[in-house]
Amino acid sequence: MKLHQRITLLVSIVLAAVILAVSLSLLLYSRQTILAMTTEQVERKEQTLRKSFSEMARYYAKADDSEIVHASLIDYCFSRFADQTAVLMHDGEPVYTGVSIDPSAYLKKDDTYQTEYDSVACKVHGKNLLIAGGMTSIGAENYTVYIVEDVTDIHTRIRRMSLIYAGVSILALCIGAGAVMLLVKRSTKPVAALSEAAKEIADGAYEKRVDVQTGDEIGALGQDFNRMADAVETKISELEERNERQRLFIGGVTHEFKTPMTGLLLHTGLLRRANLTEDERDASLAHIEMQTAWLERLTQNLLKLFTSDEAIERSEVDLPALFETVREGVEPKLIERGASLSIACETQTLLCNPDLIRSLLTNLIVNAANAYDANAPEKPIALTVRGQTISVADHGRGIPKEAQSRIFEPFYRVDKSRSKKQGGSGLGLALVKAIADAHGATITVESEPDVGTTVSVTFP
Repeated sequence: MKLHQRITLLVSIVLAAVILAVSLSLLLYSRQTILAMTTEQVERKEQTLRKSFSEMARYYAKADDSEIVHASLIDYCFSRFADQTAVLMHDGEPVYTGVSIDPSAYLKKDDTYQTEYDSVACKVHGKNLLIAGGMTSIGAENYTVYIVEDVTDIHTRIRRMSLIYAGVSILALCIGAGAVMLLVKRSTKPVAALSEAAKEIADGAYEKRVDVQTGDEIGALGQDFNRMADAVETKISELEERNERQRLFIGGVTHEFKTPMTGLLLHTGLLRRANLTEDERDASLAHIEMQTAWLERLTQNLLKLFTSDEAIERSEVDLPALFETVREGVEPKLIERGASLSIACETQTLLCNPDLIRSLLTNLIVNAANAYDANAPEKPIALTVRGQTISVADHGRGIPKEAQSRIFEPFYRVDKSRSKKQGGSGLGLALVKAIADAHGATITVESEPDVGTTVSVTFP
């Protein structure tokens, strides 16, 4: 059962109990009031009849009247004021009666009552009767005056009134329950919105929020929910960013190991198989030592670059020496592709991280070598530096205009089939962009299909 249904049921039960209690109270009060008023009227009628009869009979009665005269006088005086509901009894025998029952059987009067009066309600032969009686004395004789009023019609009207009260109560309950259901459903609508938003967030729509339009507790709950959703979205974004950084780091390290590993394998092969002089062995070992030291530093720098916000270390770097180191590292790739590299260095030093810039240049030159067409007229790959801008230009296939805006995205490859044949992973230019961003540098790309590509990195 939903919340608004449960609340509506509980409130309806309480409302029904309240309406029932109020209706019963009003009904009982009305019934008692009507019966009390009726009893009062009958008792007053009996008192008036008894008083009028007593005064008249005492006025005309004589002490020396005979029994017959006295009986006639009593009958005459009582009949002057009596109607069909009146009864006069003497010594348990009716002197005058307008009804078919003996009222003394239901309301007994004796000498102890004297002139006191009393009343009783009873049901006789299916009729509701109200009997009021009182005693009076005429001379030495005691008489009892009764009024026997048929109040069946009043009881019928009370029952009819009870049915009306029940109908009105049921109608009020239905209207009240309907109003409660609408109000509760409207009041709990924000809760339903919260539930729906929670489901969407659980399904991955972390940007989902609820529209808070009230200033009550539900509105406060909605605001708290939105704050919680903000915190969840922020945490998820942080986790996704961390995972992406870790993925890029692992891919970057793997990617960057390819070029130096080629040189390492080449020199270790020479050491094992070739008959080298001592100087040649020392040169190969020095190369291996230099490459492994660079790999260690590069791994540390990539770790900082991709997994933390820590600033990279910079120093004044001798660019001609760095470019020659890069040339040595990419030489196996250039030989494989039948390409050559020309270097023009107009700037001698640059404030940067040498290991990362070496990686940046290596990736740009390797990409240029992969784009090189060995059957085309020989045109070397150009590595130049002018001012604060380092450029790598090739005369290869070029990059389509529609792809130029995406080449720095991780794992994006312009020509997937050719990249796969050449072992490309789509991370080289993504690493270039990350390294440039870490230095605060900007990258521009100028490319024309079948003409060539120039990538320029401008440092601040």
